[in-house]
Amino acid sequence: MQVDQKLIEKFFAGKCSADEACMVSKFLENQEHFEKHWDLEDWNAFKMKEELPEALSKKMNSEIISHIYDQKEARVKRLKYLAYAATIAVVVSVGLFVSLSGNKNTDLNVSTNKQKELIKEVAETIYKNDLAIKRSYTLPDGSIVELEPKSEISFLPFNQKRDIKLRGEALFRVHKDKARPFTVYGNNLATTALGTIFRVSAFANNKYTSVKLLEGKVVVKPQNILLNAGVKMVYLTPGKSFTVNMENYAAVVKDFAKPQETIIAKINKGSVLITESAMIFNNQPLSEVFKALEQKLNISIAYNPKLVNKKTFSGQYEFGRDDADEFLTTLTFINGLTVEKTEKGYVIRTR
Repeated sequence: MQVDQKLIEKFFAGKCSADEACMVSKFLENQEHFEKHWDLEDWNAFKMKEELPEALSKKMNSEIISHIYDQKEARVKRLKYLAYAATIAVVVSVGLFVSLSGNKNTDLNVSTNKQKELIKEVAETIYKNDLAIKRSYTLPDGSIVELEPKSEISFLPFNQKRDIKLRGEALFRVHKDKARPFTVYGNNLATTALGTIFRVSAFANNKYTSVKLLEGKVVVKPQNILLNAGVKMVYLTPGKSFTVNMENYAAVVKDFAKPQETIIAKINKGSVLITESAMIFNNQPLSEVFKALEQKLNISIAYNPKLVNKKTFSGQYEFGRDDADEFLTTLTFINGLTVEKTEKGYVIRTR
């Protein structure tokens, strides 16, 4: 069977069989086929015969528009959402449900439940700072965002990846997670890191868009307009910034002065320093380190004092990047100990 315009129209009307739907989906993955059979006016005029829930419909429309920068880019971007729309078309088609399941008695509630799952999946979280001072937010993965005035971020649930859309300026203290890269999208730049601290300035009307790396490593990838203008991907090291002139697309990497963090508190008789980003230990006894962790992280650590006698630690616990499990595992390992997590907290034992 060949894929023609008639079959494509049938596909978007939700009248295809399972085999036909799969064939059309695969056919339209080819950009040349897509552009030949489906232009911008067709996309804008497209309406499914089955009504989608209003929340899902608005979400899909918002996502499509936010990803389109010009008509040329739109053709590529629509492919992604075309597949999503096709999936929904398949879901709401009762005949196709029967064909796929092989059960003519399929409950129509399955379609409704599937729609509810899709709405839940695409639920977007938005943090917006309308104050005159910066505001801090903790993300679902433990990362911390310091959002500057007149700025906002939005994101979908963190599943296989952690993608953030930024409008304005923010400092990101990224929680380490090797399985899920953390990417910030702003003004056609995508900044990706696994665990680090960096600042992105991406105001829509500003002449310059920039990324500053304070700790760790990041890769900055140009997208859309910048990519077409010849801006190259760069890897930043601490103390480096990447700035793009949004008028002529000139890009430059240079050094910047890293701001000195202010000590906001001292605990354990001043032996442990607290800044906005970390607890800093300087050759501190393990007993003092455990006390500081208990106090600041609101956890319980049980141990025999004899086990930690004469053992010390120098280093820091970084808020938003470290977590108690990982930190205690490393801390005890380098001191010949082990840690066990219980319902009441943590227990330190000999290895």
